[in-house]
Amino acid sequence: MNAPRFSLLILAAIAGVAMARKPALTVRFHLETVGAAGPPFALPAKFRNPPRDGFIASVASISDRNIVAIHPAPAADGTWGCAFKLDQSGKFALETLSREHRGSSLVGFVSTKTGTHQLPELLIDRPVTDGIIYLPGGLTEAEIVALRKRFKLFGQPATPAPRR
Repeated sequence: MNAPRFSLLILAAIAGVAMARKPALTVRFHLETVGAAGPPFALPAKFRNPPRDGFIASVASISDRNIVAIHPAPAADGTWGCAFKLDQSGKFALETLSREHRGSSLVGFVSTKTGTHQLPELLIDRPVTDGIIYLPGGLTEAEIVALRKRFKLFGQPATPAPRR
């Protein structure tokens, strides 16, 4: 294979990776932190329960990459709640942070093509060993539809990957 042809193949591969389609929905969970960590490591956040200003870690502790299954449920306030079952890596991260950061909050964010919004924060009051994060509300119906398209429901067998 000559050099120009090989270069074109590499450029095509790079362009394919760069143009890969982003998911229609992302979910991230950030841990509450102290503001003294500074702007690169801590971002300002408004907490709702109890209402206060604080900071969250700029890097998510758990993300949609760790989610393997969901269980949506309607909430009393007209929004949707959802349980997120995590993979082994997410389960370990959740157990570790729930043991080491009792009294802090875990703040969820959902991003879609229309924007990003903060979900109700979850107070860490005990170690979580089952690998499940439960949000009691705050999700829209459109977000639940997008979650159901992306993740299997609890109890459903995993769908095999398509063969090429």
